[in-house]
Amino acid sequence: MQAIDNSNLTGYCKANCSITSFLPKVSYTYDPVEKEVVVQDGSTYGAGDGLKKVHIKVHDNFGSEKRDTITVTGAGGAKTIDVSTLNASKGLNITASIITNVDYHADGSAFGVQSAGDLANWDKK
Repeated sequence: MQAIDNSNLTGYCKANCSITSFLPKVSYTYDPVEKEVVVQDGSTYGAGDGLKKVHIKVHDNFGSEKRDTITVTGAGGAKTIDVSTLNASKGLNITASIITNVDYHADGSAFGVQSAGDLANWDKK
């Protein structure tokens, strides 16, 4: 008996992969008056690679969240997220997961977002 069938995971990046050519970057602007967050991908991808998608989550500190997905890098793929239903009294947070065409992944975050900035604390896999 096989407890877990992981045969579909072959070819995925494992520990100590060389993914130095992939430099994740997601930037945001937050307008508290319009209650909107604009997010865009500005990552650098290695030869033969590119953006597959970026999953974005904007959330408050009370359990509410808004999600969207970016599929085009640069300003043309920027997403405007309406955060009017979120409680910004203790700040808003943004997390993003970038997935490349060759299935490299990177997770980043920004907490207590201000008017503009970049996500940080990237965990590349």
